[in-house]
Amino acid sequence: MRIAIVSDYFLDYVGGAQTSMKQQRLALEEAGHDVVMVSTRRGLAGRRMRLVDGDAMFQPNFTIPGLELPVVPNNGRVRAKLEAYFRAQRIEVVHVQTEFSLARAAADVAKKLGIPVVHTVHTFYWASESGPQASVAWFLRLGLRVVTKAKLPNKVFTSRAGDNVIRNLTLGMALRADRVISPSAHQARDLAAAGVSGDIAVVPNPVATSDRPSVPLEPGLRPRFLWVARCEPIKRPLVFARAAIEALGRTDNAFSVDFVGEGADLAELRALAEGHDEIRIQGVLPHDQVLDLMDVSSAVVLSSLGFDNQPMTIAEAVSRERGVLYCDPQLREGLLNSGFLSETPDVAGLADAIVELVSDPALLPGLSAGARADREAFAPANYVARVVEIYRTTTAAA
Repeated sequence: MRIAIVSDYFLDYVGGAQTSMKQQRLALEEAGHDVVMVSTRRGLAGRRMRLVDGDAMFQPNFTIPGLELPVVPNNGRVRAKLEAYFRAQRIEVVHVQTEFSLARAAADVAKKLGIPVVHTVHTFYWASESGPQASVAWFLRLGLRVVTKAKLPNKVFTSRAGDNVIRNLTLGMALRADRVISPSAHQARDLAAAGVSGDIAVVPNPVATSDRPSVPLEPGLRPRFLWVARCEPIKRPLVFARAAIEALGRTDNAFSVDFVGEGADLAELRALAEGHDEIRIQGVLPHDQVLDLMDVSSAVVLSSLGFDNQPMTIAEAVSRERGVLYCDPQLREGLLNSGFLSETPDVAGLADAIVELVSDPALLPGLSAGARADREAFAPANYVARVVEIYRTTTAAA
């Protein structure tokens, strides 16, 4: 099949959605399908579309500071370029994986051309740490209507007005799509409760990149944890750093931690780590180097709470035969044998979990062995079989 994956995001920004889209493309191409990307790119001359290795890349009109969110408005010029591109590429399915203005433009063009629209929701749980939001929510809603050319639903999901606007933006795209995919069952249930009708397909994120064979964790090694994500409050790096510092004191520095990622909390994270040689702040690393770190680590850490849907961190860790220390009970999927859930999600609960994992020499190798069983859920062949069937049935229905 000929598939266009559409994203508003910069693909070079470190994030789970970007990683997932790259993995999806690899899995589909390895199975013989033709996949193109429609996305945004920094540094293109002029505000227009450019073909980059056959993919359609747009120079954003502007980028929202702090969020690294590029904005390509849904207007006649953008839609005309997308229409010509979809026709030239003979696109059979438009698979949108964001909900902002470029994705909306692609969905509008697909509807005009009679091409089915599939929507993967990477997160319905938008959350921010900013101050009072009521005073700016109306402006945010107005701005989104202007650039997306879409009317947003107006449901209440949270007490934070700005977060409600973004969640309604996501809901609006899901309602517009011909078929919706959720990488997790718990998010699928929440989307259905919000009003998304029809069958919401639950298809876990695939991992298809590395040709290197994974290796089980060797018993007896000094424990080493890897935290990798956007270094933002919603991912709670500071909570885990404080827990690690407490656990280091309780275990006589019996383990180490690597933090990988960048974001608003990076400076404070560096300050917290000062004086603790066992905590290494790596900043942003290329994906291959992240995999290198994963392979020499004992377990991967996921400290988010109430935000994530089905993080690529889980998929990649389990695929490399590494267990996952996590604190959000919603994220049990894919971690049946390889996950270690802290009793509580706070600093004390995470510190207790670290101490337990470090103190019992059988626990971390046991999670590694469990990952070998769990990783089948993220196998690229499983993803391709499920998603191509969705493409075909949606095309037939359209």
